[in-house]
Order: sequence, then C-alpha cells, then structure tokens
Amino acid sequence: MKTWLTYLAAAAMGLAFELVLKDTAGFVPFITFMSEIVMKLGVFIVFPLVFVSMMSGTASLTRKSGRTGFTWLSTIFWALFTSAAFACIGVLVFRIFPAAFPMTSTVPESAEQAAVIYQELSATTMQRLQNANPLSINAFVNLIRSSDCLLPVLFAALVFGYAIRPTSEVIRPAYITINSLSEVMFRLARQVAKLLWIAIFFISGTWYDKLWTDGTIFESWRFVVMFVIAGFGTLLILLPLIYAIATGFKRNPYRQIIRLLSAGCAAFFSTNYLFSQTPLYTDCRINLGIQKSVVSTTLPIHSIITKGGSAMVSTLCTCSLVYALNGSMPNVVQTFTIAIACTLASFLCCLHAGGEVVFASAFALGLLKVNVSGAEFAIIGLLPLLNGVATMFDIFLAGLGCSFTATNLKADCYIRNRDNV
Repeated sequence: MKTWLTYLAAAAMGLAFELVLKDTAGFVPFITFMSEIVMKLGVFIVFPLVFVSMMSGTASLTRKSGRTGFTWLSTIFWALFTSAAFACIGVLVFRIFPAAFPMTSTVPESAEQAAVIYQELSATTMQRLQNANPLSINAFVNLIRSSDCLLPVLFAALVFGYAIRPTSEVIRPAYITINSLSEVMFRLARQVAKLLWIAIFFISGTWYDKLWTDGTIFESWRFVVMFVIAGFGTLLILLPLIYAIATGFKRNPYRQIIRLLSAGCAAFFSTNYLFSQTPLYTDCRINLGIQKSVVSTTLPIHSIITKGGSAMVSTLCTCSLVYALNGSMPNVVQTFTIAIACTLASFLCCLHAGGEVVFASAFALGLLKVNVSGAEFAIIGLLPLLNGVATMFDIFLAGLGCSFTATNLKADCYIRNRDNV
C-alpha cells in the first residue's frame, strides 16, 4: 500500500478513536504518552541520515565542476524567493478577507506575565543559538550539540565531505565507503518511513485532542475561513505556479505535490520539520526521482532556511492580532512591514521546531517594537493547526526546491516503482 495512503488512513483512525474514546478514563494520558515516544522514534535516525548523506552528497557534487556552486545558489535563491512570495500572499489574503485573531485564555493576564514570557523566549532563543553554533572545539561535539537543529551536523558533514572527494586513488576507497554507507541510510529511512503510520496514528490523536480541548478554533469562524482561503490558495495556485515557472514547465507541479503527500502529512500532524525529514528524503529520492547526491545536499539546507510556510502563517497571525487589538485594519505599509519582519524571523525558525509560528510572530512584533501586551501568545491555542500548516508548506517547499535544483542540473533519474498512484 502507498505510504501516503497509510498515513492518511492512520490520521483518520486517530480522529475516529478521539471521537469515540475521548471521554474514556486514561485515554488522553495514554495517547499523549505514546505520541511523545513515537515522535522521538521518528526523529531517531534523522541526524545520522543527514550527516552521512550530506557528506556523501558533498563529495559526489564536487567531482563535477560548477555543480556545487549552482546547487547552493539555487537552494538559497529558492528559499529567499519563496519566503518573500508566501509572506506577500499572506498579506494579500488578509487585505482581501480581513479577520481578527480569536483571543482566549492563553493570552497573558498582565504586562508583567507577558514580560516574563518574553524573557523566557529570549533566553531560550539565545540558548538554542548557542547550541546551533557550528564552530566547536571538537568536531565530534557537532553531532550531539543540538537535538532540534541540523546546522551543527550540516557544517561537520560539509567539512568531511569536501575532504573525502575522490581526487586521488588513495582517497577513493574512503569515498566509496561513505557512498555505500549513504545508500544504507537511505534504505533505513525507507523502512522507517513505511512504519511511521503507527506514529501518525498516535500523533494525530493528540493533535485532534489539543484543538478540541482548547476550543480556540471555535471562537472565530471568520479567521478560520481566512486561514483556509490562504492555505488552499497557496497550495492550489501559488505553489504550483512558482514551481512550474522555476522549472520551465518541464514538470507537472500537482503531480509533484501529490508525490510529497506522505512527508506533508507527517509535517502537518507532528508540527515538527525534523519528524518529517525521513519520509521527505524517501519521497524526493523515490517519488520525485532525484539523484541521491542532490537530495543529500539540498534537503538539509532547505530544512534550515526554506521557511515560506512559517513566513506566510506568521504574517497572517500577526496582522490578525494587530487588527484584533486596535479594532481597525492596519494600513498597507504596516501589513507589508509585518510581512518583511515575519520573513526575516522565519530564517531563525529552525531553532524552534514545533513552535515556529509563535516565535516568528513574537520576533516580528519585537523587531517592529509593537506592544500587544503578550497577545501574540494567543496563537498557542491554535498552534497545532497553524504550525501544522506552516510546517507542511515548509516541507513541500523543501521537496519542490530540491526538484527545482535537480531539474536545472539534469540530475533526475528514472524510478520504476514510485510510491504514488
């Protein structure tokens, strides 16, 4: 059975169990406990996978002149352009269909409480920036330096990958060994991706329970409608259009998006980009038919800087928060200023896996010196939905960005048995 179908079926089963058993004693603690365990199991092989495959991919790309430079430039261009475009679509939807953000009990009760939360957020950000610092005294420390950011592992893999490029017969055995080990990691990722439907079942149950228990989603139907319009408009129009133009209409964008559904489903319910890396590697390698060297090199970079979904959702939320507090629509200049600030904040979102939207909104408001008395933390009530959609679009952009680079490098390969209908 296709992986994306099993993921969607598992999510449907999670909803059914939540509706039937949510009032049963012990059900919510059990499914919450299990979701924490399976979330860790889903991330278990991500860091070794990124380290080994990035090292092999870097060594492979440097064998041909110009491929490494184009890969990096195209990846950075894709990240910058899509982040700006997605933030602009957030502004456009808000201007056409404005809605105030629903305020709930998650808003701090006083300015002092909001200040404490800001201090904790700033301290956490600085600590994670320190952990994500790729320059360590001992290179092996990079492999364990951070548990929620790929930057230290990425830097170490780049250094070792450049060193083992096969420029002489003496080094060639080392290159062959790392390349073979990379194949092993891709095989392991494929096997893990097949089993992640079990994790999706428990995680989706927790996802539904959080939304239902908080109740924020039922407070403002207009905001939900605005959010749905932005989501479907981006998924069905903007994202395919950007990809089609970037690839010169050589690929069907809707078919490519369908082939990334398993990774998108994992990202939506887990709200964690690290959890969805394993199915994303598998989807890009098998479903999109991209050469291993390109997948291994571009996906870790995209996971760090390609955050168009986070930029769009945080722009929508921040504009809606300002609208709710002021009681009047922010003008065009204000909304685009918010979009720019959210876009800049999105490039640091890799430090806050699972809380990108809250971080980007708080960071943008702080950058613009807009005092909303901690009201941005009302986002926490809708975080499963908001961050799920943001992470899903980030994953789609990462996969399509990898395909964009491969298409222009002519690094596609034919796969006989793709994992899609």
